[in-house]
Amino acid sequence: MRRRGENIRVCSPTPGHDALIHRLALVFVFLMVFLSPLTLGMIGWNYDAPGGSGPTRFHPATLTILLLFLLILVREGNPLAAFFSFFARDTFSSLFLLIWMVVLYHGIVVQGMPAAGLVDTFLLPLLMLMSFRQFEERTKKRIAALLHVAFALNAIIGIGEFATGLRLTPLTTGGVELASDWRSSALLGHPLGNALLTGCYAIALMLGGGGALSVPKRAAMLMLQFAGMVAFGGRASLVLLLAFAGFMALRQTFTFLAGRKVPLVYLAAGALLLPTVLALLAGAYELGVFDKFIQRFVDDGGSANARLTMFELFQGFSWQELLFGPQQGHLTYLTLIWRIEFGIESFWIAFSLYYGIIPATIFFLGLLFFLVSVTLECQRRAWIILSYFFIVNSTFVGIAGKTVGFSIMLLMLLALLPAVRVAPLSRPATPVGNKALRNPLPC
Repeated sequence: MRRRGENIRVCSPTPGHDALIHRLALVFVFLMVFLSPLTLGMIGWNYDAPGGSGPTRFHPATLTILLLFLLILVREGNPLAAFFSFFARDTFSSLFLLIWMVVLYHGIVVQGMPAAGLVDTFLLPLLMLMSFRQFEERTKKRIAALLHVAFALNAIIGIGEFATGLRLTPLTTGGVELASDWRSSALLGHPLGNALLTGCYAIALMLGGGGALSVPKRAAMLMLQFAGMVAFGGRASLVLLLAFAGFMALRQTFTFLAGRKVPLVYLAAGALLLPTVLALLAGAYELGVFDKFIQRFVDDGGSANARLTMFELFQGFSWQELLFGPQQGHLTYLTLIWRIEFGIESFWIAFSLYYGIIPATIFFLGLLFFLVSVTLECQRRAWIILSYFFIVNSTFVGIAGKTVGFSIMLLMLLALLPAVRVAPLSRPATPVGNKALRNPLPC
């Protein structure tokens, strides 16, 4: 079991492999954040649409991380020994992998579910975590910079779509284009997932993540993300984000009143930004910018009713079906009968009905193990973002479906909120075949 912040690898005697892994890692991040399911559908990669087979059922980022992880194993000399060594040092991830394999078997053999959902949504982040631990520091810094650029572009494009009515990619759900939906899709795809990830990124900035950003850049980035949240139209995401921002503002105010010294640049930035932001908000309100978003609270298109109706689905199955998973054809039929054809709007309910209550409960436990393993690589405040992520996932299908959003959020934690590294006292090398795993101390 690993200690918080323990560094596995900083340098390597294999610079050729390192250079290739560095480039492929950046390609992986680029594919994950710039190729949403909507974009893949537009370019002919049959990812979410009915039908299709082979590699197109998986996100290109999943195929890339498989290759990247294999290259890392090969670099260690003995791939099989390196694989077992990586997981032997991480009990929580090993338990999650074992549980994932059991649920995957149950889903494919018993439930007749496609494998792509569990692979893209949950195996991808596991391999990403294992790979990220082996990256050089320069790779991690480049990934953090790429995330900043991606979320800035995502918000700008979302605001542009909101203002013009034009779309970078058509907004579709289940193969049906939602022509009347005004919410922006931008780079990250579906508006709800977009709002969720934007909220996670904004909270990471408020928690001090991405320390390379200066105070003015951080303030500008936060303003941009809040504007993007309006364009994406995620009510639960925005309300929770505003509540957290209010809490942080009150906390800073109380610490200031208690006598804590505040840098002059912070006071100057606050004195300049506060009236500017208020003036912009007032002007935007007068121009009707918020009218569509406010209307979402008045008329949500039956979304709130669907979240109540989904509990009626449990009445359509026997206890055995509920415990071990109902027939998916019957579940689809009931969702049409109850007019919730656009999805069961809760990750927990959807996953339980897809795989059964008992397999789902076991999987949730394994997922908790995995999250503990992730947070050992991050600052403890990462749990705030994880809580935000799963609370919002309780309001839509989220990671019960096929998505790379979970991986993007975890990569954000690893890259923007890394734990303070603690160097071990000794420098032991762990044998792997005829070679040794990389020296855990800087060269």
